[in-house]
Amino acid sequence: MIDISDFSARIIQSTPEEIIQYVADNRNPLKLTFINLEIIRDTIDRCSSILMYLSSLQLPVEVKESNEIQFLYKELGLFFKKANKQGLVANCSNQLAANIFKNRLKAWLHHKHYTNAESHCKLFASYLEKLSIAITDGDEDYENDVLRDLHIYYVDTMALLENRGHHALMQEFEELFESESLIGKYKLLDIYQRSKNQFTTDLLIVEENHKIYEPSIFTEALFEDKFLAYIRNHQDTVWYEILLGYPTFTIRNEIINFGQAHFDNSYGALSSSDIVKLYSYFNMRKHYYSTLYLLERFNRLQDFHDTNGRIKFIDIGCGPATSGIALTDHIHAIGGGAVSFDYFGVDCYQSMRTEAAYMMDNGVYENDNSTFYLERLGKIDYDDLENANSIYINTCYLFASDTLDEVELAKDVLNVKKAKQEVPFYILFQNTSDATKSVKYNNFKEQIGNFTVRLEGTSLIRYNNRRNSYFSPTEEAVYFEILEIE
Repeated sequence: MIDISDFSARIIQSTPEEIIQYVADNRNPLKLTFINLEIIRDTIDRCSSILMYLSSLQLPVEVKESNEIQFLYKELGLFFKKANKQGLVANCSNQLAANIFKNRLKAWLHHKHYTNAESHCKLFASYLEKLSIAITDGDEDYENDVLRDLHIYYVDTMALLENRGHHALMQEFEELFESESLIGKYKLLDIYQRSKNQFTTDLLIVEENHKIYEPSIFTEALFEDKFLAYIRNHQDTVWYEILLGYPTFTIRNEIINFGQAHFDNSYGALSSSDIVKLYSYFNMRKHYYSTLYLLERFNRLQDFHDTNGRIKFIDIGCGPATSGIALTDHIHAIGGGAVSFDYFGVDCYQSMRTEAAYMMDNGVYENDNSTFYLERLGKIDYDDLENANSIYINTCYLFASDTLDEVELAKDVLNVKKAKQEVPFYILFQNTSDATKSVKYNNFKEQIGNFTVRLEGTSLIRYNNRRNSYFSPTEEAVYFEILEIE
């Protein structure tokens, strides 16, 4: 991230060529800078000085329409929109080439320029027309962002009319959103009516379901294909006491070190890939069941699947995509068919990221350039969040890690939240019930600002690793929390 005072000072002392080069070299840090800008007088003044300087340069068309200069106008325009500075938004909009961001700013300016309350009803169709052309340019799709603009406009306008005592106008305005003729004419309004529950549905925590978990037909076949068959059929395996040439006690204690090993290292004749498969055998399945339990008690995720926009499931300490597979299985069990969401597998070990990609390559998860694998959350490309309809930070046994920097993680999580301020944002937490293993989690929560605890408590997860097993289930006490970040 670049300090805004340093950035503004640099820009207003640079030539157009220097500005373009600087932006090209620092695009991601600059995005992070704009994401974190506070709406205060000093920041607004510094951004205004940048805008005024760019305008004074009288740039030729080919320079003004370069990706780098357009990036600055776009980010400045969106910041001024957030700050409710109409004149500065108009300036940025005028400097943007014809694109979806220009159209989005123009739609916002359209209703901001109304001089009386009646205009919200009389000019609603005109607003829809302007907003509708801000959805896509043929390459990028911002449908969900535009729908959220429409919902915010609805909520703010209803509040405005109520505060002014215009109850008849409130009813008229609400009826426009349900007008069959407008819904027929404007696809945007039709989509909003069909998916508005994602903006209005209250969070529901489902009562605990006491049951014995077992793999689904999908995951039973997946686990067999991805790691069980490899381990069982290996020449050095004596099922089930010696696996890949090593006793199970040695594997648990030394090779995978109870899930805390350096998984990019080899061990004797074992490659890092072999060690990850052994981890999957001992640890993945029990964490898969506990994640299923959490997802079943949290009804929000399935509401967003297969609607406009994309679920962004950010799996910190993803391992072999344990929670990604659990989410895939959970949604598949509800609706059947293919499952599609954006999966971000974040893990410091390359071997784990490789295995996660291997696990997510399956017959149920529909991967249309929708998986992203990162060493740490701070390296995320914020452009990949643009069409988010909801964001989930998943932490499955993450905070028991000795190497985790929870303060750095909290900063990275807040940057993701700031990048998509209006999008529903949750943290899903599970860990051992041993309170000493959650010290880092408690430190993390102190860093992330305001939140509401939607679920907390310890549950006993019972599971069998075979379908229709007659054996007594394994039991694991797990502590869970769901946080909604404000």
